[in-house]
Amino acid sequence: MRSNVATVLAYGGAWLSGNGCIPLNHLMEDAATAEIARVQLWQWVHYGARDETGTTITAEYIGRLIDATAPGMRKAVPALRDDHLRIVAKYLKDQVRRQWPSEFLTSDLMPHLAAADGVPASWQRSFL
Repeated sequence: MRSNVATVLAYGGAWLSGNGCIPLNHLMEDAATAEIARVQLWQWVHYGARDETGTTITAEYIGRLIDATAPGMRKAVPALRDDHLRIVAKYLKDQVRRQWPSEFLTSDLMPHLAAADGVPASWQRSFL
């Protein structure tokens, strides 16, 4: 789960900054990897999977994992911008709470690319 969260945070943040792939933990991650990670997290929450200790994986569990993982992502991927990382963290928390996952990570994050500063005012109100 930690790896999935880190992959979505790192790739999503890098993608918002214009990078289509990133090195993370000695692997090259791209949109396909981030998509698999995102939907797998949703699936574990949706179907009540359990972690290695037997704890049920809930949206709150993933939210805590996101909060614990996000601060270290700038060390792993120094080019990440804090504002992009916050956007992707909020996005992922919302995704695991949905009844069904949305179609595609990059399509969902596309509105962030429209503003010169990378964060449209409408998203600032709802995601930051």
